[in-house]
Amino acid sequence: MLRPLTLLAVLAAAAAPPALADEVRCPPSLTVQAQPEAPGGWSPYPAKDQHAFAGVALVEGDRTAQMTSPVPAPAALEPDRSLRRGRAETRQWDFPAARRSNVFLICRYSGTQATLAIDLPRTVRRCQITEETDGRGTVPDKPATPPQFLCR
Repeated sequence: MLRPLTLLAVLAAAAAPPALADEVRCPPSLTVQAQPEAPGGWSPYPAKDQHAFAGVALVEGDRTAQMTSPVPAPAALEPDRSLRRGRAETRQWDFPAARRSNVFLICRYSGTQATLAIDLPRTVRRCQITEETDGRGTVPDKPATPPQFLCR
């Protein structure tokens, strides 16, 4: 009886896709706890709001210092290349093997100013985002398909 269970465990492990520690993806959605500020006489009732992934910014420098700065938003890195195919645009950032400064990723979500940020591992060499575009080639505020994003 032990043999078939061991064989099943080995087969399940072999069939599972490999976990790549160097892949970085933004979560597909973000839950934000909304706490209203109530004027005198009103009672506030908090709520949780769910927001879909909307896009990214890649920034060079110290994440903690830049994200807590009173300046509205850190300056994003421009993509190294951009390719438009049909109604989709893919932007790509390439990183050298020996980066001197830190690069971090900011994940943005629709309908909120709340963001997520993470330092990219130094082993990440490329990030790509593919977004739907409209007839004029611009990314719509509310696309029919969510952006596809991956760093590895």
